[in-house]
Amino acid sequence: MKTPNPAMLFLLLPLLAMSCSSTSSDPVDVQGDSSADAVVEVLDAREVTAPNADVAFDTPDPDVCQPQCEERECGPDGCGGNCGTCGGLQVCLDYVCCSQECEGKDCGPDGCGGSCGSCGGGEVCLDGVCCLKQCEGKNCGPDGCGSSCGACQGVEFCMDGICSAPDKDYDGIPDDADLFPENGGLPGVALPDTVYAHTSGTLYSMDVKMYKLEEVADFDWPDDGATHKMTDIGIDRYGVLYGTSYEYLYTCHPQTGVCHLVAKLPSAFNGLTLIPAALMDSDRDVLVGISEEGGWYQLDVVDGELEAVQLGSYGAGYSSAGDAYSIEGVGTFAAVHKQGVNDNVLVSVDPVTGKVLDDVGVITGYVGIFGLAGWTGKAFAFDKTGDVLVIDTATTEVSVLHESGISWWGAGVATTL
Repeated sequence: MKTPNPAMLFLLLPLLAMSCSSTSSDPVDVQGDSSADAVVEVLDAREVTAPNADVAFDTPDPDVCQPQCEERECGPDGCGGNCGTCGGLQVCLDYVCCSQECEGKDCGPDGCGGSCGSCGGGEVCLDGVCCLKQCEGKNCGPDGCGSSCGACQGVEFCMDGICSAPDKDYDGIPDDADLFPENGGLPGVALPDTVYAHTSGTLYSMDVKMYKLEEVADFDWPDDGATHKMTDIGIDRYGVLYGTSYEYLYTCHPQTGVCHLVAKLPSAFNGLTLIPAALMDSDRDVLVGISEEGGWYQLDVVDGELEAVQLGSYGAGYSSAGDAYSIEGVGTFAAVHKQGVNDNVLVSVDPVTGKVLDDVGVITGYVGIFGLAGWTGKAFAFDKTGDVLVIDTATTEVSVLHESGISWWGAGVATTL
């Protein structure tokens, strides 16, 4: 049975009373029902609604959206509205107001699911600061931004940002290029930005920026019974200085002049240089001896003996004035005598065969260029009269740097700058 609403009963009591006292000939027939049941039937029959009734319902109407904001500070309420807004620089994160943490930062997470900014090309974000990697000229080692410029393979190790072969004594010279692999003090390493020249008995250095010429030391020869006159020197990529006398090949320390015997020469050479490994398809720089006739000989130490293999020569009409140099990325040059020309000539040379490729220019007034070294775009000529010249290899312009009065016998420079 339906239960009447109390408010409705209250409003209908007067109506019931009137119907009971009515003298109408058509009274309402309740047929024995209780008064409450009669009221319900009346309500159902007449669909009476109580105006302005204050009715409370315990269960929400399922057809009306109920906002979902319990334990929420912000964000949508599920009904098209909002549970609240955040103030200042705050953002809404998972219905909670979050304060961004970007003070002193220019990149990285802001602590609220966003970012404090992004870095430019080549930069990485390190502890909230944009950091530019320092990997130019490197293939290994730290990049300055908490990461690496690369890793070395196999037995190689990283030295000054470059993958290098094993070096037991940590002197910067790989074991396979070090005649003293367990002695960090030998054979010694040439100074950077420096070319070397010498007389028959004394070593000198000249920096390539200020052209300051300085005496290093007298050569300190081993007790080998040889005629100790240095005819020429050459320097490899690691700074190892090699030198030849009339009979022997030596290594000499670039800071002390102390020399150590390597091997006996198979024949006499009046010029010595080293060719960069990349130009010779080799895994190491190649030592080349130059004969007076212009022969180009590869020198290799095999089981303590020096073997000489002729690679070629300057070619017809050319002979050696006394020296040559080869620098990776710069070129290979030599001072030569040219048939029909009184003065020495600077030429460019094929490093593999020694063949003259081109005449750079005549070194006017000089016939004894016994020492030759170079740098980017320039050659340094050391004449037997004592003059030190700089020659622009593009324009062939010649300038005198020093009138030293020193009788030069040779010069050398490393195969890489």
